Amino acid sequence: MKVEAQVVLTRCKNRQLYGIRVEKYGNDWKMTWAFPIEERKAASEGYTKVSLKGSFLPSATYPGCPYCQTDTFLVCEQCGKLSCYHEGDTVVTCQWCGNSGMAISKEEVTVTGGDM
Repeated sequence: MKVEAQVVLTRCKNRQLYGIRVEKYGNDWKMTWAFPIEERKAASEGYTKVSLKGSFLPSATYPGCPYCQTDTFLVCEQCGKLSCYHEGDTVVTCQWCGNSGMAISKEEVTVTGGDM
């Protein structure tokens, strides 16, 4: 059986870029691995063009962000990109576009790689 897998780009609170490998399970995406990546490499691999919809859940072996080790992220309502999230943060800032807002929880989201 062929596994559908993609890489979505995320920025840590320190603005460093990393990729999250996700695998499709029904309507959910399981996060399986995370790795630092340079912007040029991410663009050449096509990760900036990825757009996925569904629930994103960490697998039992997901190591979290390679910089801060969190295994949670927020999707910016303005640009649709991912930034690290630490439980207890009530006001968050998107590390891509600078949009700030209250942290909210949604079951299903759409994420995009977008231009850097």
